Amino acid sequence: MEEQCVFCEIINRDRPASIIFENDFLISFLDRYPINRGHLLVVPKEHYQYLTDMENNDVARLFEIVNMLSKHVWKTVAADGLNISQSNGLAASQDIFHVHIHIIPRFINDTDNDSWPTRKNITEEELDNLASLIKSSLN
Repeated sequence: MEEQCVFCEIINRDRPASIIFENDFLISFLDRYPINRGHLLVVPKEHYQYLTDMENNDVARLFEIVNMLSKHVWKTVAADGLNISQSNGLAASQDIFHVHIHIIPRFINDTDNDSWPTRKNITEEELDNLASLIKSSLN
């Protein structure tokens, strides 16, 4: 039997997540091991392995919400910038084979070289508190 994907488990409420936004098409939640405070994932509810598997209008809908959420995350965590990232395939460092977009707040000096900051361990309480702040910004 094939193991269910972690994002499908979150969508089906079989796994907890600090959900920021949800509609009939997608769900957005805080990354459990964020690169920086406010690191969000935006995930279509239908399981697509690659972005290229999606219809163009669905990709547009996905990125429209990414843009909206990016503005609120940027403001809420007072970031100096943002990375918006999406990978397709093992060679591109995709590790969960369900389409997802990363919204990653960046801060001046969040790394001491040209590499990515290391992922952080954060408690469920910290995630939920931050989720509440971002959701408040949306309303």
